[in-house]
Amino acid sequence: MLQLLKPGHVLSFGTCPSTIMSPKAVGSASNDNTLETSWPTTRALGQVRALSHPSGPAGPVAADVATNLRTTPSSASRGASYSAVGRAVTSSDRPVGSEMCDFVGYVDGQSNYIDSARTVFSKDFSGCLMVVYSVGGQRRVAHVAASQVAKMDCKQAFLDTIRANGATLIGWFRPYVQSRDVDDKIKAFNRVKAHVPRQQVDNLTTFGVMTSTNRGYSVDAFRSAASPGNIWIVTKVVERTLSTNWRFS
Repeated sequence: MLQLLKPGHVLSFGTCPSTIMSPKAVGSASNDNTLETSWPTTRALGQVRALSHPSGPAGPVAADVATNLRTTPSSASRGASYSAVGRAVTSSDRPVGSEMCDFVGYVDGQSNYIDSARTVFSKDFSGCLMVVYSVGGQRRVAHVAASQVAKMDCKQAFLDTIRANGATLIGWFRPYVQSRDVDDKIKAFNRVKAHVPRQQVDNLTTFGVMTSTNRGYSVDAFRSAASPGNIWIVTKVVERTLSTNWRFS
């Protein structure tokens, strides 16, 4: 599904990630950044569907994204199908793909994991790692917090912990890196900010996605203020190369 996803498509979640609340973080004074912590709250997202040409209020917003934020050369057929006339006379909610997916969340100063053989979503990346590894043959996916505060930064500490515990590292990646990704995010936000809740760039979310076949993706998406909460409009999709290095750099 992820390899077919493009800007202007939408993700429809069985359980909306925005409704999954993270536990409260421990203060930096007493935080242990070496811990491998099982994610304690909602894990199952249910069926996640990727759709093209969504119906309802999301339709014209997604069409604007598709025609202006895709980096491949525009085609006459795309322009026609996403125009108001085209959307009125062609089918809506065209399936791109669907699968059952899971979720692991972010907590400041912690590394949270879930046991899952499925595609796993996480969100709110600003430099954190997404790591896939196995322990005793059981696949795990983790969201590993990054911070400028040493005791809250888990990246190397987490890798050291799971290595010492005998884990097999499959790979890790960073869904968002400021120096690499900020220009694209600002460009997308300037295009869609009228539709983003409170017109705040933080509401253009970066998801990290680890597929069931261990391919890592960065997906930027937002919930349109006029659309149901579980519908997210995609503005950017990039497959990332996984590192198998036990040293973060």
